[in-house]
Amino acid sequence: MSIKRSILLLVAIAVVVVVAVLGIGFYRAWHTFSVEGQIHGTFFPVAKALYDYEHDHSSPATNLTQLVPRYIPQLPTSRFVDSVEYSVTDGGKAWQLSIHSLALSQPRIYCCRSTQTFTADEERRVLLRYHAVCTVLSER
Repeated sequence: MSIKRSILLLVAIAVVVVVAVLGIGFYRAWHTFSVEGQIHGTFFPVAKALYDYEHDHSSPATNLTQLVPRYIPQLPTSRFVDSVEYSVTDGGKAWQLSIHSLALSQPRIYCCRSTQTFTADEERRVLLRYHAVCTVLSER
């Protein structure tokens, strides 16, 4: 094999490797964006309903079923969500909605809080914030 052909072969291999690496990176970014967008889109109406309920009743809902059907038609589900937890905090003055997902390589908690306050440990685990409604935390 001539030197010219060897160089062309090496350049072709390098191009294929670069395209593959970029393609994998793009796919991972797209997949993350897609999964998080679906989770946020599915559960944003629940967070909004919780805010609306609290506004109308001057206190948080004691459970998510109180939102149906006046604020949302039904409680949503998603194939990307492993569990949903709701709790009333601060002596009945605030609420927290936690959506746990193992759909991505790093387990995540999509946390919506009426207070939007987080501990120092939680702040270190913040991966993303959605419009001051939902904060994405890494699982411990």
